[in-house]
Amino acid sequence: MKIKRTRRGARIVEGDVVLSEILAQPGPTHTLFDVLAAGVAALAPGPAVALLGFAGGGIVAPLRAMGHDAPLAAVDLSLQGAALFRELSGAWAGDVSLDEADAVDWLRGSRRRFDMIVEDLSVPSPIGTVKPYASFDPLPGLMRRRLRTGGVVLVNVLPLPGTSWDSMMMRLAMPFERALVVKLDEYENRFLIASDALPDTGAASRAIRRALRAICSYQEKKIRVRTLFR
Repeated sequence: MKIKRTRRGARIVEGDVVLSEILAQPGPTHTLFDVLAAGVAALAPGPAVALLGFAGGGIVAPLRAMGHDAPLAAVDLSLQGAALFRELSGAWAGDVSLDEADAVDWLRGSRRRFDMIVEDLSVPSPIGTVKPYASFDPLPGLMRRRLRTGGVVLVNVLPLPGTSWDSMMMRLAMPFERALVVKLDEYENRFLIASDALPDTGAASRAIRRALRAICSYQEKKIRVRTLFR
């Protein structure tokens, strides 16, 4: 993991993958972290949000700029990026609790329920950065059990050679009644949004774009939202 200082803050990089874009002020990163934040700001049915995978908290600057000021509960196997996050963002980030733990163990050991869970886990591998096996089992069912009524999960999904996007998405969405897929024009990543109570695809797309527009993120016109049919 390497840290690269930028004009607006810093970037945490692992190989050719940007794990976090950390800003010294709330605002857009103009990256996929804006879209993650917009998913929370637009679709979380309440204030209780958990972040599985934190790195340097790239989601926080755009999320706070969008007006979401509720506490965030985050967990990561490594707190290497935490000091940098506190240095650059601590003065304005608000209540962000960060635990050093395995995401599965953390959810199993907690009695809390959340309105939204953002799953942004990844691991290095010989073929590049991929999702850990736990993202497919047991996390989908475990996250479902840790949601409040109407709660939503938002998963940052990475490509896996030899596996189709839809097969990955359907496995991740299996415990939920309905799911949407967000495709990003500038990234290989795709986002899965799943819940037992989601707005229709058009309404969800408009709400996410409004959140991006509110912070003038370049990503507003660089996303497409579709229904995941099963």
